[in-house]
Amino acid sequence: MGLLSRFLGAVFLVLLGGLLLLDRALLKANQYQATLDAQAAGLLTEAFVAQQTVVLDRVITAAEEKNGVHDTAAVRGAVQRLLTTAPGLRQAWLLGMNGRVDLDVSESSVERVLPVALIERLHATQPAGGLTIDVIPVASGHSLVTLVKPLRASTGATMGVAGLVFDGDTLRAWLARTKPGTRLTLLVMSGEDTVTFLGQPGESAQALATEYTIVRLPTGGTWRIVTTHALTTRSLRWALWTLGVAGVLFLALGLLREQRRALQVAERSAELERLYSDVKKANQAKSEFLANISHELRTPLNAIVGFVELLHDGFYGELSPRQALPVDRISASATHLRHLVDQVLDIAKIAAGRLEVHAETIVLRPFVLNVASELESLVGERDLAFSITISTSLPRVRTDPTHLRQILINLIGNAMKYTPAGQVGVRARLVDASGIPADRRVGAIRREEARNAASAIRPPRNGTWVALQVVDTGVGIAPADQERIFDEFEQVNAGPRGDSMNRGTGLGLAISRRLARLLGGEIEVESELGKGSTFTVWLPVNTADLVPEPNGDITPGGDELSA
Repeated sequence: MGLLSRFLGAVFLVLLGGLLLLDRALLKANQYQATLDAQAAGLLTEAFVAQQTVVLDRVITAAEEKNGVHDTAAVRGAVQRLLTTAPGLRQAWLLGMNGRVDLDVSESSVERVLPVALIERLHATQPAGGLTIDVIPVASGHSLVTLVKPLRASTGATMGVAGLVFDGDTLRAWLARTKPGTRLTLLVMSGEDTVTFLGQPGESAQALATEYTIVRLPTGGTWRIVTTHALTTRSLRWALWTLGVAGVLFLALGLLREQRRALQVAERSAELERLYSDVKKANQAKSEFLANISHELRTPLNAIVGFVELLHDGFYGELSPRQALPVDRISASATHLRHLVDQVLDIAKIAAGRLEVHAETIVLRPFVLNVASELESLVGERDLAFSITISTSLPRVRTDPTHLRQILINLIGNAMKYTPAGQVGVRARLVDASGIPADRRVGAIRREEARNAASAIRPPRNGTWVALQVVDTGVGIAPADQERIFDEFEQVNAGPRGDSMNRGTGLGLAISRRLARLLGGEIEVESELGKGSTFTVWLPVNTADLVPEPNGDITPGGDELSA
Protein backbone atom coordinates (compact mmCIF):
# COMPACT_ATOMS: atom_id res chain seq x y z
CA MET A 1 0.00 0.00 0.00
CA GLY A 2 2.95 2.36 0.53
CA LEU A 3 3.99 2.02 -3.10
CA LEU A 4 0.37 2.38 -4.26
CA SER A 5 -0.09 5.53 -2.15
CA ARG A 6 3.04 7.10 -3.58
CA PHE A 7 2.01 6.14 -7.10
CA LEU A 8 -1.48 7.62 -6.73
CA GLY A 9 0.00 10.73 -5.11
CA ALA A 10 2.21 11.17 -8.16
CA VAL A 11 -0.86 10.69 -10.39
CA PHE A 12 -2.68 13.41 -8.44
CA LEU A 13 0.21 15.84 -8.89
CA VAL A 14 0.42 15.06 -12.60
CA LEU A 15 -3.32 15.65 -13.01
CA LEU A 16 -3.19 18.98 -11.18
CA GLY A 17 -0.10 20.04 -13.11
CA GLY A 18 -1.78 19.07 -16.37
CA LEU A 19 -4.87 21.08 -15.48
CA LEU A 20 -2.76 24.13 -14.62
CA LEU A 21 -0.78 23.84 -17.84
CA LEU A 22 -3.95 23.39 -19.90
CA ASP A 23 -5.59 26.40 -18.25
CA ARG A 24 -2.51 28.49 -18.85
CA ALA A 25 -2.38 27.36 -22.48
CA LEU A 26 -6.01 28.39 -22.96
CA LEU A 27 -5.29 31.84 -21.51
CA LYS A 28 -2.27 32.26 -23.76
CA ALA A 29 -4.33 31.18 -26.75
CA ASN A 30 -6.89 33.88 -26.03
CA GLN A 31 -4.18 36.51 -25.54
CA TYR A 32 -2.56 35.42 -28.78
CA GLN A 33 -5.93 35.66 -30.51
CA ALA A 34 -6.34 39.24 -29.23
CA THR A 35 -2.83 40.13 -30.47
CA LEU A 36 -3.53 38.74 -33.94
CA ASP A 37 -6.85 40.57 -34.08
CA ALA A 38 -5.23 43.90 -33.15
CA GLN A 39 -2.47 43.44 -35.72
CA ALA A 40 -4.97 42.51 -38.44
CA ALA A 41 -7.13 45.55 -37.56
CA GLY A 42 -4.04 47.78 -37.75
CA LEU A 43 -3.14 46.48 -41.20
CA LEU A 44 -6.72 46.96 -42.44
CA THR A 45 -6.81 50.51 -41.06
CA GLU A 46 -3.52 51.40 -42.76
CA ALA A 47 -4.82 49.95 -46.02
CA PHE A 48 -8.07 51.90 -45.71
CA VAL A 49 -6.28 55.20 -45.05
CA ALA A 50 -3.88 54.50 -47.94
CA GLN A 51 -6.87 53.87 -50.19
CA GLN A 52 -8.44 57.20 -49.18
CA THR A 53 -5.11 58.92 -49.83
CA VAL A 54 -5.08 57.47 -53.34
CA VAL A 55 -8.58 58.90 -53.91
CA LEU A 56 -7.37 62.32 -52.74
CA ASP A 57 -4.43 62.12 -55.15
CA ARG A 58 -6.84 61.35 -57.98
CA VAL A 59 -8.90 64.43 -57.04
CA ILE A 60 -5.74 66.51 -57.11
CA THR A 61 -4.70 64.97 -60.43
CA ALA A 62 -8.10 65.82 -61.96
CA ALA A 63 -7.77 69.43 -60.80
CA GLU A 64 -4.15 69.75 -61.97
CA GLU A 65 -5.04 68.38 -65.40
CA LYS A 66 -7.57 71.21 -65.74
CA ASN A 67 -4.85 73.65 -64.63
CA GLY A 68 -6.81 75.27 -61.86
CA VAL A 69 -9.15 74.94 -58.92
CA HIS A 70 -12.10 76.82 -60.35
CA ASP A 71 -15.50 75.25 -60.37
CA THR A 72 -15.54 74.22 -63.95
CA ALA A 73 -17.84 71.60 -65.40
CA ALA A 74 -14.91 69.34 -66.28
CA VAL A 75 -13.38 69.40 -62.80
CA ARG A 76 -16.74 68.98 -61.08
CA GLY A 77 -17.61 66.03 -63.30
CA ALA A 78 -14.29 64.27 -62.58
CA VAL A 79 -14.65 64.75 -58.80
CA GLN A 80 -18.28 63.68 -58.91
CA ARG A 81 -17.31 60.41 -60.58
CA LEU A 82 -14.71 59.78 -57.84
CA LEU A 83 -17.34 60.27 -55.16
CA THR A 84 -19.56 57.64 -56.71
CA THR A 85 -16.80 55.09 -57.19
CA ALA A 86 -14.84 55.50 -53.92
CA PRO A 87 -16.57 53.71 -50.99
CA GLY A 88 -17.12 55.83 -47.89
CA LEU A 89 -16.18 59.13 -49.55
CA ARG A 90 -18.69 61.74 -48.44
CA GLN A 91 -17.36 65.10 -49.68
CA ALA A 92 -14.50 66.67 -51.70
CA TRP A 93 -13.48 70.30 -52.11
CA LEU A 94 -10.89 72.61 -53.60
CA LEU A 95 -9.68 75.83 -51.95
CA GLY A 96 -7.98 78.65 -53.81
CA MET A 97 -5.09 80.77 -52.70
CA ASN A 98 -7.46 83.26 -51.12
CA GLY A 99 -8.77 80.61 -48.71
CA ARG A 100 -12.15 80.47 -50.34
CA VAL A 101 -13.89 77.28 -51.45
CA ASP A 102 -13.79 77.19 -55.19
CA LEU A 103 -15.24 73.70 -55.56
CA ASP A 104 -17.42 71.71 -53.13
CA VAL A 105 -18.86 68.34 -54.22
CA SER A 106 -20.88 66.15 -51.85
CA GLU A 107 -22.51 62.77 -52.31
CA SER A 108 -25.79 64.50 -51.45
CA SER A 109 -26.82 67.66 -53.24
CA VAL A 110 -29.22 68.58 -50.45
CA GLU A 111 -27.07 68.36 -47.35
CA ARG A 112 -23.40 69.07 -47.00
CA VAL A 113 -21.33 66.83 -44.77
CA LEU A 114 -19.16 69.73 -43.71
CA PRO A 115 -20.38 73.31 -44.19
CA VAL A 116 -18.22 75.61 -46.28
CA ALA A 117 -17.60 77.89 -43.32
CA LEU A 118 -16.31 74.94 -41.27
CA ILE A 119 -14.01 73.86 -44.09
CA GLU A 120 -12.55 77.37 -44.44
CA ARG A 121 -12.14 77.69 -40.66
CA LEU A 122 -10.41 74.28 -40.35
CA HIS A 123 -7.89 75.02 -43.09
CA ALA A 124 -7.22 78.51 -41.80
CA THR A 125 -5.84 77.00 -38.58
CA GLN A 126 -3.82 74.20 -40.28
CA PRO A 127 -0.16 74.70 -41.16
CA ALA A 128 0.83 74.67 -44.79
CA GLY A 129 2.77 71.70 -46.05
CA GLY A 130 2.10 68.13 -47.05
CA LEU A 131 -0.78 65.75 -46.31
CA THR A 132 -2.77 66.29 -43.10
CA ILE A 133 -5.36 63.94 -41.55
CA ASP A 134 -7.84 65.20 -38.97
CA VAL A 135 -10.63 63.54 -36.96
CA ILE A 136 -13.83 65.44 -36.35
CA PRO A 137 -16.03 63.87 -33.65
CA VAL A 138 -19.71 64.00 -34.56
CA ALA A 139 -21.41 61.77 -32.01
CA SER A 140 -20.50 59.16 -29.39
CA GLY A 141 -18.45 56.54 -31.21
CA HIS A 142 -18.90 58.32 -34.54
CA SER A 143 -16.44 60.63 -36.33
CA LEU A 144 -15.55 62.09 -39.68
CA VAL A 145 -12.01 61.98 -41.05
CA THR A 146 -10.63 64.71 -43.32
CA LEU A 147 -7.63 64.40 -45.62
CA VAL A 148 -6.09 67.64 -47.00
CA LYS A 149 -3.18 68.04 -49.45
CA PRO A 150 -1.72 71.03 -51.36
CA LEU A 151 -2.63 71.55 -55.02
CA ARG A 152 0.36 72.59 -57.15
CA ALA A 153 0.72 73.90 -60.65
CA SER A 154 3.06 72.51 -63.27
CA THR A 155 5.62 75.11 -62.26
CA GLY A 156 5.60 73.83 -58.69
CA ALA A 157 3.76 76.80 -57.28
CA THR A 158 0.92 76.15 -54.87
CA MET A 159 -2.47 76.86 -56.39
CA GLY A 160 -4.51 75.93 -53.34
CA VAL A 161 -5.47 72.79 -51.38
CA ALA A 162 -7.65 69.75 -52.03
CA GLY A 163 -9.53 67.86 -49.33
CA LEU A 164 -12.02 65.10 -48.82
CA VAL A 165 -14.11 63.62 -45.99
CA PHE A 166 -14.90 60.00 -45.28
CA ASP A 167 -17.12 58.59 -42.59
CA GLY A 168 -15.76 56.52 -39.67
CA ASP A 169 -18.62 54.10 -40.22
CA THR A 170 -16.99 53.16 -43.50
CA LEU A 171 -13.84 52.23 -41.62
CA ARG A 172 -15.97 50.22 -39.16
CA ALA A 173 -17.51 48.26 -42.02
CA TRP A 174 -14.02 47.73 -43.38
CA LEU A 175 -12.75 46.38 -40.04
CA ALA A 176 -15.84 44.22 -39.59
CA ARG A 177 -14.60 42.00 -42.41
CA THR A 178 -12.60 40.05 -39.86
CA LYS A 179 -14.33 39.32 -36.56
CA PRO A 180 -12.96 36.50 -34.36
CA GLY A 181 -15.50 34.72 -32.22
CA THR A 182 -13.79 35.84 -29.02
CA ARG A 183 -13.72 39.60 -29.86
CA LEU A 184 -15.79 41.84 -27.62
CA THR A 185 -14.79 45.37 -28.79
CA LEU A 186 -12.46 47.06 -31.27
CA LEU A 187 -11.66 50.78 -30.82
CA VAL A 188 -9.71 53.01 -33.23
CA MET A 189 -8.53 56.24 -31.57
CA SER A 190 -6.68 59.35 -32.69
CA GLY A 191 -5.33 60.82 -29.53
CA GLU A 192 -8.37 61.13 -27.28
CA ASP A 193 -10.86 61.11 -30.16
CA THR A 194 -12.63 57.96 -31.27
CA VAL A 195 -12.36 57.26 -34.95
CA THR A 196 -14.67 54.23 -34.91
CA PHE A 197 -15.91 51.64 -32.48
CA LEU A 198 -17.01 48.03 -32.98
CA GLY A 199 -19.01 46.25 -30.31
CA GLN A 200 -21.58 47.11 -27.66
CA PRO A 201 -20.92 49.56 -24.84
CA GLY A 202 -20.09 47.83 -21.58
CA GLU A 203 -18.76 44.68 -23.20
CA SER A 204 -15.14 45.66 -22.60
CA ALA A 205 -15.73 45.27 -18.86
CA GLN A 206 -16.08 41.54 -19.46
CA ALA A 207 -12.82 41.29 -21.36
CA LEU A 208 -10.20 38.86 -20.16
CA ALA A 209 -7.62 39.67 -22.85
CA THR A 210 -6.78 43.22 -24.08
CA GLU A 211 -4.25 44.12 -26.76
CA TYR A 212 -2.98 47.44 -28.25
CA THR A 213 -1.43 48.19 -31.62
CA ILE A 214 -0.26 51.36 -33.44
CA VAL A 215 -1.38 52.40 -36.93
CA ARG A 216 1.22 54.40 -38.90
CA LEU A 217 -0.44 57.12 -41.00
CA PRO A 218 1.02 58.53 -44.26
CA THR A 219 1.40 61.88 -42.50
CA GLY A 220 3.79 60.36 -39.96
CA GLY A 221 1.17 60.46 -37.24
CA THR A 222 -0.32 57.45 -35.47
CA TRP A 223 -3.66 56.05 -34.47
CA ARG A 224 -4.16 53.56 -31.69
CA ILE A 225 -6.22 50.36 -31.91
CA VAL A 226 -7.49 48.61 -28.77
CA THR A 227 -9.06 45.15 -28.94
CA THR A 228 -10.70 43.31 -26.06
CA HIS A 229 -11.46 39.59 -26.17
CA ALA A 230 -13.59 37.50 -23.86
CA LEU A 231 -12.47 34.02 -22.89
CA THR A 232 -15.21 32.15 -24.66
CA THR A 233 -13.56 28.89 -23.46
CA ARG A 234 -14.38 29.84 -19.87
CA SER A 235 -17.04 27.11 -19.77
CA LEU A 236 -14.48 24.66 -21.15
CA ARG A 237 -11.98 25.70 -18.49
CA TRP A 238 -14.57 25.30 -15.76
CA ALA A 239 -15.56 21.92 -17.18
CA LEU A 240 -11.91 20.82 -17.27
CA TRP A 241 -11.30 21.98 -13.70
CA THR A 242 -14.53 20.39 -12.51
CA LEU A 243 -13.76 17.07 -14.18
CA GLY A 244 -10.14 17.18 -13.05
CA VAL A 245 -10.95 17.96 -9.42
CA ALA A 246 -13.78 15.39 -9.47
CA GLY A 247 -11.38 12.81 -10.87
CA VAL A 248 -8.79 13.59 -8.21
CA LEU A 249 -11.42 13.37 -5.47
CA PHE A 250 -12.71 10.11 -6.96
CA LEU A 251 -9.23 8.65 -7.00
CA ALA A 252 -8.62 9.88 -3.45
CA LEU A 253 -11.85 8.28 -2.26
CA GLY A 254 -10.97 5.10 -4.13
CA LEU A 255 -7.54 5.11 -2.50
CA LEU A 256 -9.05 5.57 0.94
CA ARG A 257 -11.53 2.79 0.25
CA GLU A 258 -8.79 0.46 -0.99
CA GLN A 259 -6.70 1.32 2.05
CA ARG A 260 -9.58 0.44 4.35
CA ARG A 261 -10.14 -2.79 2.48
CA ALA A 262 -6.43 -3.56 2.58
CA LEU A 263 -6.40 -2.94 6.32
CA GLN A 264 -9.41 -5.20 6.72
CA VAL A 265 -7.79 -7.90 4.59
CA ALA A 266 -4.57 -7.53 6.57
CA GLU A 267 -6.51 -7.87 9.81
CA ARG A 268 -8.36 -10.89 8.50
CA SER A 269 -5.11 -12.41 7.26
CA ALA A 270 -3.52 -11.86 10.64
CA GLU A 271 -6.57 -13.37 12.32
CA LEU A 272 -6.50 -16.35 9.95
CA GLU A 273 -2.78 -16.80 10.56
CA ARG A 274 -3.39 -16.71 14.29
CA LEU A 275 -6.26 -19.17 13.99
CA TYR A 276 -4.17 -21.40 11.73
CA SER A 277 -1.35 -21.26 14.24
CA ASP A 278 -3.76 -22.15 17.03
CA VAL A 279 -5.27 -24.98 15.00
CA LYS A 280 -1.82 -26.23 14.07
CA LYS A 281 -0.73 -26.17 17.68
CA ALA A 282 -3.96 -27.88 18.75
CA ASN A 283 -3.57 -30.51 16.03
CA GLN A 284 0.05 -31.07 16.99
CA ALA A 285 -0.95 -31.30 20.65
CA LYS A 286 -3.68 -33.80 19.70
CA SER A 287 -1.24 -35.89 17.70
CA GLU A 288 1.30 -35.81 20.51
CA PHE A 289 -1.41 -36.67 23.00
CA LEU A 290 -2.58 -39.61 20.89
CA ALA A 291 0.97 -40.79 20.44
CA ASN A 292 1.74 -40.48 24.14
CA ILE A 293 -1.53 -41.99 25.37
CA SER A 294 -1.27 -44.82 22.86
CA HIS A 295 2.24 -45.53 24.01
CA GLU A 296 1.13 -45.41 27.64
CA LEU A 297 -1.76 -47.77 26.90
CA ARG A 298 0.55 -50.33 25.38
CA THR A 299 2.33 -51.04 28.68
CA PRO A 300 -0.73 -52.28 30.65
CA LEU A 301 -2.08 -54.03 27.54
CA ASN A 302 1.17 -55.92 27.12
CA ALA A 303 0.97 -56.91 30.79
CA ILE A 304 -2.62 -58.14 30.33
CA VAL A 305 -1.71 -60.13 27.23
CA GLY A 306 1.36 -61.53 28.96
CA PHE A 307 -0.51 -62.71 32.05
CA VAL A 308 -3.30 -64.18 29.89
CA GLU A 309 -0.69 -66.22 27.99
CA LEU A 310 0.77 -67.39 31.32
CA LEU A 311 -2.71 -68.48 32.39
CA HIS A 312 -3.12 -70.38 29.09
CA ASP A 313 0.26 -72.06 29.55
CA GLY A 314 -0.75 -73.25 33.08
CA PHE A 315 1.95 -71.26 34.82
CA TYR A 316 -0.47 -70.60 37.63
CA GLY A 317 -2.07 -74.01 37.46
CA GLU A 318 -4.32 -75.82 35.07
CA LEU A 319 -7.47 -73.98 34.04
CA SER A 320 -10.75 -75.67 34.54
CA PRO A 321 -13.18 -75.80 31.61
CA ARG A 322 -15.24 -73.17 33.37
CA GLN A 323 -12.23 -70.82 33.59
CA ALA A 324 -10.89 -71.37 30.06
CA LEU A 325 -13.73 -69.58 28.26
CA PRO A 326 -13.43 -66.27 30.21
CA VAL A 327 -9.66 -66.35 29.79
CA ASP A 328 -10.08 -66.79 26.02
CA ARG A 329 -12.44 -63.81 25.88
CA ILE A 330 -9.98 -61.73 27.90
CA SER A 331 -7.21 -62.68 25.47
CA ALA A 332 -9.32 -61.84 22.40
CA SER A 333 -10.43 -58.48 23.84
CA ALA A 334 -6.90 -57.56 24.88
CA THR A 335 -5.56 -58.46 21.43
CA HIS A 336 -8.30 -56.39 19.75
CA LEU A 337 -7.66 -53.45 22.04
CA ARG A 338 -3.91 -53.63 21.39
CA HIS A 339 -4.64 -53.62 17.65
CA LEU A 340 -6.80 -50.49 18.04
CA VAL A 341 -4.11 -48.77 20.09
CA ASP A 342 -1.53 -49.64 17.42
CA GLN A 343 -3.74 -48.08 14.74
CA VAL A 344 -4.26 -44.88 16.72
CA LEU A 345 -0.52 -44.70 17.40
CA ASP A 346 0.26 -45.21 13.72
CA ILE A 347 -2.15 -42.53 12.54
CA ALA A 348 -0.77 -40.12 15.16
CA LYS A 349 2.81 -40.80 14.10
CA ILE A 350 1.96 -40.33 10.43
CA ALA A 351 0.17 -37.03 11.16
CA ALA A 352 3.11 -35.81 13.23
CA GLY A 353 5.61 -36.93 10.57
CA ARG A 354 7.40 -39.25 13.01
CA LEU A 355 6.80 -42.54 11.25
CA GLU A 356 10.11 -43.81 9.91
CA VAL A 357 10.65 -45.88 6.78
CA HIS A 358 13.37 -48.55 6.76
CA ALA A 359 13.63 -49.79 3.18
CA GLU A 360 14.84 -53.32 2.47
CA THR A 361 14.98 -55.41 -0.67
CA ILE A 362 12.39 -58.20 -0.49
CA VAL A 363 11.22 -61.00 -2.75
CA LEU A 364 7.51 -60.46 -3.09
CA ARG A 365 6.27 -64.06 -3.44
CA PRO A 366 7.63 -65.53 -0.16
CA PHE A 367 6.82 -62.28 1.62
CA VAL A 368 3.12 -62.50 0.65
CA LEU A 369 3.04 -66.20 1.54
CA ASN A 370 4.39 -65.38 4.99
CA VAL A 371 1.72 -62.72 5.52
CA ALA A 372 -1.02 -65.07 4.29
CA SER A 373 0.07 -67.75 6.78
CA GLU A 374 -0.80 -65.37 9.61
CA LEU A 375 -4.40 -65.23 8.35
CA GLU A 376 -4.96 -68.98 7.92
CA SER A 377 -7.14 -69.19 11.02
CA LEU A 378 -9.39 -66.37 9.73
CA VAL A 379 -9.71 -68.13 6.35
CA GLY A 380 -10.75 -71.31 8.11
CA GLU A 381 -13.35 -69.52 10.20
CA ARG A 382 -14.93 -67.82 7.19
CA ASP A 383 -14.86 -70.95 4.98
CA LEU A 384 -13.59 -68.90 2.03
CA ALA A 385 -11.49 -69.87 -0.97
CA PHE A 386 -8.13 -68.08 -0.71
CA SER A 387 -5.63 -67.96 -3.57
CA ILE A 388 -2.26 -66.34 -4.20
CA THR A 389 -1.08 -65.77 -7.78
CA ILE A 390 2.39 -64.26 -7.87
CA SER A 391 5.00 -64.97 -10.50
CA THR A 392 8.43 -66.11 -9.39
CA SER A 393 9.93 -63.90 -12.13
CA LEU A 394 8.85 -60.65 -10.51
CA PRO A 395 11.81 -58.42 -9.66
CA ARG A 396 12.78 -57.64 -6.13
CA VAL A 397 11.06 -54.68 -4.51
CA ARG A 398 12.82 -52.18 -2.28
CA THR A 399 10.37 -51.15 0.44
CA ASP A 400 9.71 -51.24 4.17
CA PRO A 401 8.54 -54.79 4.94
CA THR A 402 6.85 -53.81 8.21
CA HIS A 403 4.65 -51.19 6.61
CA LEU A 404 3.92 -53.37 3.58
CA ARG A 405 2.94 -56.22 5.92
CA GLN A 406 0.55 -53.90 7.75
CA ILE A 407 -1.00 -52.78 4.45
CA LEU A 408 -1.55 -56.35 3.27
CA ILE A 409 -3.01 -57.46 6.61
CA ASN A 410 -5.47 -54.53 6.53
CA LEU A 411 -6.54 -55.19 2.95
CA ILE A 412 -6.79 -58.98 3.24
CA GLY A 413 -8.57 -58.68 6.60
CA ASN A 414 -11.12 -56.26 5.15
CA ALA A 415 -11.63 -58.51 2.11
CA MET A 416 -12.39 -61.50 4.32
CA LYS A 417 -14.52 -59.40 6.67
CA TYR A 418 -16.81 -58.13 3.89
CA THR A 419 -16.98 -61.39 1.87
CA PRO A 420 -19.68 -63.61 3.36
CA ALA A 421 -19.10 -66.38 0.82
CA GLY A 422 -16.90 -66.78 -2.20
CA GLN A 423 -13.19 -66.23 -2.58
CA VAL A 424 -10.39 -63.83 -1.78
CA GLY A 425 -7.24 -63.66 -3.84
CA VAL A 426 -3.88 -61.92 -3.88
CA ARG A 427 -2.09 -61.41 -7.17
CA ALA A 428 0.83 -59.35 -8.46
CA ARG A 429 2.03 -58.27 -11.87
CA LEU A 430 4.70 -56.00 -13.33
CA VAL A 431 3.30 -52.95 -15.17
CA ASP A 432 5.06 -50.17 -17.08
CA ALA A 433 3.83 -46.67 -18.00
CA SER A 434 1.82 -48.01 -20.97
CA GLY A 435 -0.35 -50.02 -18.63
CA ILE A 436 0.63 -53.39 -20.22
CA PRO A 437 1.94 -56.03 -17.79
CA ALA A 438 5.64 -56.47 -18.32
CA ASP A 439 5.48 -60.13 -17.38
CA ARG A 440 3.26 -60.73 -20.44
CA ARG A 441 5.50 -59.11 -23.05
CA VAL A 442 6.88 -62.37 -24.40
CA GLY A 443 7.29 -63.60 -27.91
CA ALA A 444 4.75 -66.36 -27.46
CA ILE A 445 1.96 -63.95 -26.51
CA ARG A 446 0.86 -61.40 -29.00
CA ARG A 447 0.90 -57.80 -28.04
CA GLU A 448 -2.84 -57.41 -28.62
CA GLU A 449 -3.63 -60.21 -26.18
CA ALA A 450 -1.36 -58.62 -23.60
CA ARG A 451 -3.11 -55.28 -24.08
CA ASN A 452 -6.54 -56.87 -23.55
CA ALA A 453 -5.33 -58.70 -20.46
CA ALA A 454 -4.38 -55.44 -18.70
CA SER A 455 -6.83 -52.96 -20.12
CA ALA A 456 -7.93 -51.77 -16.65
CA ILE A 457 -4.46 -51.34 -15.10
CA ARG A 458 -2.87 -47.91 -15.19
CA PRO A 459 0.02 -46.93 -12.93
CA PRO A 460 -0.18 -43.63 -11.02
CA ARG A 461 2.95 -42.21 -12.66
CA ASN A 462 5.58 -43.03 -15.27
CA GLY A 463 7.98 -45.82 -14.55
CA THR A 464 7.80 -49.51 -13.79
CA TRP A 465 5.54 -50.68 -11.01
CA VAL A 466 4.43 -53.84 -9.23
CA ALA A 467 0.65 -53.96 -8.94
CA LEU A 468 -0.12 -55.98 -5.81
CA GLN A 469 -3.87 -56.63 -5.83
CA VAL A 470 -6.28 -57.99 -3.23
CA VAL A 471 -9.43 -59.24 -4.96
CA ASP A 472 -12.65 -60.41 -3.30
CA THR A 473 -16.16 -61.36 -4.34
CA GLY A 474 -17.83 -59.64 -1.40
CA VAL A 475 -20.49 -56.99 -1.03
CA GLY A 476 -18.63 -54.34 -3.02
CA ILE A 477 -18.49 -50.56 -2.57
CA ALA A 478 -20.70 -47.91 -4.18
CA PRO A 479 -18.91 -45.39 -6.48
CA ALA A 480 -19.85 -42.52 -4.17
CA ASP A 481 -18.09 -44.22 -1.25
CA GLN A 482 -14.93 -45.41 -3.02
CA GLU A 483 -12.93 -42.30 -2.12
CA ARG A 484 -14.56 -41.68 1.25
CA ILE A 485 -13.42 -44.99 2.70
CA PHE A 486 -9.82 -43.76 2.71
CA ASP A 487 -10.68 -40.93 5.12
CA GLU A 488 -10.10 -41.32 8.84
CA PHE A 489 -12.94 -42.85 10.86
CA GLU A 490 -15.06 -43.41 7.73
CA GLN A 491 -16.84 -46.75 7.28
CA VAL A 492 -19.41 -48.22 4.91
CA ASN A 493 -21.88 -50.65 6.47
CA ALA A 494 -19.96 -50.65 9.72
CA GLY A 495 -22.49 -52.83 11.55
CA PRO A 496 -24.08 -52.37 14.97
CA ARG A 497 -22.17 -50.44 17.60
CA GLY A 498 -22.48 -53.30 20.09
CA ASP A 499 -20.38 -55.55 17.87
CA SER A 500 -17.14 -53.64 18.43
CA MET A 501 -14.97 -56.70 17.70
CA ASN A 502 -16.21 -56.76 14.08
CA ARG A 503 -17.16 -53.14 13.65
CA GLY A 504 -13.64 -51.68 13.56
CA THR A 505 -12.55 -48.06 13.80
CA GLY A 506 -12.39 -46.85 10.20
CA LEU A 507 -8.62 -46.29 10.38
CA GLY A 508 -7.33 -49.34 8.48
CA LEU A 509 -7.67 -48.00 4.93
CA ALA A 510 -6.62 -44.49 5.95
CA ILE A 511 -3.44 -45.86 7.50
CA SER A 512 -2.85 -48.16 4.51
CA ARG A 513 -3.06 -45.32 1.97
CA ARG A 514 -0.75 -43.09 4.01
CA LEU A 515 1.74 -45.93 4.44
CA ALA A 516 1.62 -46.67 0.69
CA ARG A 517 2.39 -43.04 -0.09
CA LEU A 518 5.23 -43.08 2.42
CA LEU A 519 6.63 -46.04 0.48
CA GLY A 520 6.44 -44.03 -2.77
CA GLY A 521 3.34 -45.78 -4.08
CA GLU A 522 -0.42 -45.51 -3.96
CA ILE A 523 -3.59 -47.49 -3.22
CA GLU A 524 -6.54 -47.53 -5.59
CA VAL A 525 -9.86 -49.35 -5.52
CA GLU A 526 -12.22 -50.67 -8.18
CA SER A 527 -15.51 -52.05 -7.03
CA GLU A 528 -19.11 -52.77 -7.94
CA LEU A 529 -21.93 -53.37 -5.54
CA GLY A 530 -22.68 -57.09 -5.14
CA LYS A 531 -19.72 -58.18 -7.29
CA GLY A 532 -16.72 -57.55 -5.05
CA SER A 533 -13.76 -55.20 -4.91
CA THR A 534 -10.17 -54.99 -6.10
CA PHE A 535 -7.65 -53.00 -4.05
CA THR A 536 -4.38 -52.32 -5.89
CA VAL A 537 -1.19 -51.42 -4.04
CA TRP A 538 1.32 -49.79 -6.40
CA LEU A 539 4.95 -50.38 -5.47
CA PRO A 540 7.70 -48.64 -7.49
CA VAL A 541 10.42 -50.81 -9.00
CA ASN A 542 14.00 -49.68 -9.50
CA THR A 543 15.19 -50.20 -13.07
CA ALA A 544 18.36 -51.83 -11.68
CA ASP A 545 16.20 -54.65 -10.26
CA LEU A 546 14.76 -55.51 -13.68
CA VAL A 547 16.93 -58.45 -14.81
CA PRO A 548 15.76 -59.83 -18.18
CA GLU A 549 16.16 -63.43 -19.29
CA PRO A 550 18.91 -64.32 -21.79
CA ASN A 551 16.42 -64.11 -24.69
CA GLY A 552 15.53 -60.56 -23.70
CA ASP A 553 12.05 -61.39 -22.33
CA ILE A 554 10.84 -61.47 -18.78
CA THR A 555 9.74 -64.98 -17.91
CA PRO A 556 6.02 -65.18 -17.37
CA GLY A 557 4.85 -66.71 -14.17
CA GLY A 558 1.63 -68.44 -13.30
CA ASP A 559 2.42 -70.03 -9.94
CA GLU A 560 -0.71 -70.16 -7.84
CA LEU A 561 -1.38 -71.33 -4.31
CA SER A 562 -4.88 -71.94 -3.04
CA ALA A 563 -6.25 -72.45 0.41
